[in-house]
Amino acid sequence: MIDVRAFLRGVRLEFLGWGQIWAVPLLIFIEVWNALGNMIPGVGFWPTTVHALILAGILGSCGMAGLAAWAGSRERRLSLTSLRGMAHIPQWWIPAAQLFALWLWGIILFGVVAVAAGVRTLFTNPSGHVSTSGLAVGCLGILVWTTVGFAVGRAWPSRFAPPITAVLPYGVYVLGYDWSGTAYLMSPFLDELVDPYGVPASGVYAAQATWLAGLLVVAACVALLGTAGRKALAAVLVPAVAVAGTGIVLLGGHGGQFQTPVGANSDTAPLATSCTRGGTPEICVHPAYRSALPELQRYFGGPIRHRLKDTPARVDRLVQRSYGQAGQPQSVYITSLRPGWQGETVGDFIAYLLDPDSCLEADQQNEALSRIAQQWIAEGETSAASIPGFAEPTGAMKNAERFFNRASDDEAGRWLGSNWKKFSQCKLSAADFRTS
Repeated sequence: MIDVRAFLRGVRLEFLGWGQIWAVPLLIFIEVWNALGNMIPGVGFWPTTVHALILAGILGSCGMAGLAAWAGSRERRLSLTSLRGMAHIPQWWIPAAQLFALWLWGIILFGVVAVAAGVRTLFTNPSGHVSTSGLAVGCLGILVWTTVGFAVGRAWPSRFAPPITAVLPYGVYVLGYDWSGTAYLMSPFLDELVDPYGVPASGVYAAQATWLAGLLVVAACVALLGTAGRKALAAVLVPAVAVAGTGIVLLGGHGGQFQTPVGANSDTAPLATSCTRGGTPEICVHPAYRSALPELQRYFGGPIRHRLKDTPARVDRLVQRSYGQAGQPQSVYITSLRPGWQGETVGDFIAYLLDPDSCLEADQQNEALSRIAQQWIAEGETSAASIPGFAEPTGAMKNAERFFNRASDDEAGRWLGSNWKKFSQCKLSAADFRTS
């Protein structure tokens, strides 16, 4: 008959070990810092938060694996194995209590980091949904490596076991870059960008959680090998292997693809459902970026809109799309809301006024003339000397600079409208400015 209360007292003693008490808070600090760094600055999107939380677990796994190896090797390292039989308790109690206490610390580690990441997300008007299976993947990833570390420590009670075991999770993470297919998805720590335009494929987290849950029990059985009866271990091990195998089969159905790009084969403009209320221009963005609307309207409703009013790029309505997608209404691209994002967004908008394929084949000077026109659109003034690739500006570049700096915005805007095709295809020439 198992005395549960006595077992839990043993768990409590192991839980309050000095090594865990100082090590886990340090791991929490490191993991919180890493998780917040993996999130999109200023953007609240729950799938991004969950993925950042999972990815941050690689550092927590390293620390917990090393700590578990130290705890697992303690009994044999201090020659305490012979005392186990004198305590009139089953042989598996002490290592099981150690492992259970380590699992509790791993859950606390993940839970505190999850709360910190969640609170940060709540302050950014979040959109999307929290994936419970994704949270399970993050927690199970840490627990699996904790158990592996404990098993290594019990099998190899050496002072070198903890540091070597601590680098194992990161080593597997690095090697995983070269893996493909199902093997790639078997690791929970996948360094991929998750944003509103690229989210985890449906069911991939559930498949990973199934695989990791089975693997966790298998690793625990290995760690307790030699302390529990073979029949008891087999009764647990066989179902665990079946669960892990089921997870692998489910992962195989994803063809090695973790992410489903939203709108990969279609326009992503319909995702931009948060729009400005009144004012010009009208701007619509993905709900995760709705806090950017006032600034976007201020930047695009000012001088830039006035300079483009007589051109085909007249800014009356803008819609956020996945980076690089074009269409009507005109596109606006936002990758984050970190300080300075406004300038980056406006810069990308102006950069995409040019046809990249045409400009790639254009004469260097002709391209430079279009770049000078871009300077005027962005800043209202130009500097030919700032165009890269020239020791000094050519005569045509100086003429273009002189024209834009002397002309009024209305005059320069009308000129740009009448020469728009040449401008957008990088085919402006010196003659276009001699007649200006």
